[in-house]
Amino acid sequence: MTSSLDFVAIKQEICCPANADVLSFLQSLPDEQQHAALDVIHRHELLDAQTSDWMPGARAFVDRCIEDAIPMAIVTRNSLQSSRVKIERNAIPIDRLITRENSKPKPDPSALLHIASEFGLPTHAILMVGDYRYDLEAGRNAKMPSCLIHYTTLPDYSHLADYSFQHFGLLQQAMFEFQV
Repeated sequence: MTSSLDFVAIKQEICCPANADVLSFLQSLPDEQQHAALDVIHRHELLDAQTSDWMPGARAFVDRCIEDAIPMAIVTRNSLQSSRVKIERNAIPIDRLITRENSKPKPDPSALLHIASEFGLPTHAILMVGDYRYDLEAGRNAKMPSCLIHYTTLPDYSHLADYSFQHFGLLQQAMFEFQV
């Protein structure tokens, strides 16, 4: 899904240092400040969810995975409520959702390890697809191959990915159209 989250604005509103992870910073705050900061983050996430859309080629990729009975899950650092808004707004046909409320956030591998167990698959048989450093780090931490979808130029963390594609259409070609 697309994301218009403005992390600079979020960090400024909650007084988070520019180089710090927002969720880690949140955990370091006293309870009262943590609740206020979480309200700010939640507001930003809901605004983002209300304007979200499929990334180019992602819908066709998901449809093909469904057609081939490939199990899928969404693992996000976002809240359950904002994630549900995105799923409903975009009619995402993926039932399994893990958010920061029901698992440690990426790059912690807990959610991915749980999914592997739930799907009855070894971690090396699951591809973690994402568009940010935490996705790739979570994949590595779970001993899963990871795939970076980057759309523009390769980011400085692209070396963490086992595979890298500019868009989902290229990933779909690699997975389904070039099979021997």
